[in-house]
Amino acid sequence: MEFRLERFLTGEVFDINGSREIKMMPFGAGRRMCPGFGLAMLHLVWKAEKRAVDGDDIDLSDKDLEFMSVMKNPLQALISPRLK
Repeated sequence: MEFRLERFLTGEVFDINGSREIKMMPFGAGRRMCPGFGLAMLHLVWKAEKRAVDGDDIDLSDKDLEFMSVMKNPLQALISPRLK
């Protein structure tokens, strides 16, 4: 298995917060959620520096959809590799 970025670069614009339809839910949800989710999140947090775009406030409020909660306002973030 290998990660193939081209699978996600279709040029199509879509809404990942589920307000219209869900086209991207890489780890699934509920009881059958991918057991590797926690490990993937650990690596993202550990290996990357994250910060808000200059002048952007981070709003942690959320909105409830049918079966999940998402951020009320999109988070604009800059993510870069963590330097040792």
